[in-house]
Amino acid sequence: MNSPVDVFVTESNVEMYLSRAYECLDARQRDLLLRLLVQEEDRMGSSREHLENGARRVEDCRERIKRQRELVGSLQQNENRIRAEFMLGTFEQILVLMERHQRFLAERFQNARL
Repeated sequence: MNSPVDVFVTESNVEMYLSRAYECLDARQRDLLLRLLVQEEDRMGSSREHLENGARRVEDCRERIKRQRELVGSLQQNENRIRAEFMLGTFEQILVLMERHQRFLAERFQNARL
């Protein structure tokens, strides 16, 4: 699946699912978004665009985690801290998924070049 249209649609869907997951405070909704994200990533081919965008998304997620950890550390034990910790957990789950998928994409891209 490497036609320009396929790449565009897949990239757009991944960005949409990530954007929603980054803001989600409901565990079931978050889990659904992460499943959709994984399904969309599974559709990716060996496009350089997928690989480059994946690397950008991994770095973005690492930055979000860093900022969110700082926020959690600055909050008192209350409802706001619970929400912030939930969001941190979401970001960490997303990072695990994206790093694993990025390794897979790099391997697929390398094999396609051989």
